[in-house]
Amino acid sequence: MNQDPVDTLEALVWQRQRQRGFTERFTVGDLVRFPLGVPWNRERDYRIKTVYSDGFEVESNGLVYAHTDADAKRLGMTHSPNQV
Repeated sequence: MNQDPVDTLEALVWQRQRQRGFTERFTVGDLVRFPLGVPWNRERDYRIKTVYSDGFEVESNGLVYAHTDADAKRLGMTHSPNQV
């Protein structure tokens, strides 16, 4: 049985995220928030631009921000309620 390489890669990415301590699956294009960040940014939506083996790049208002896994966890990265 031949498995779709994209499905296999997505499953691997999710497995690695769980191993890195994440309970939610994050993919490129997801809207996320950082509720434990500074008060004026807690309800701002960021779109995931890149997923790395040790972090993420998110974008908001044309600006790109890099976060390590430790940063994302410390800031409580979670999916935005505005996720479509």
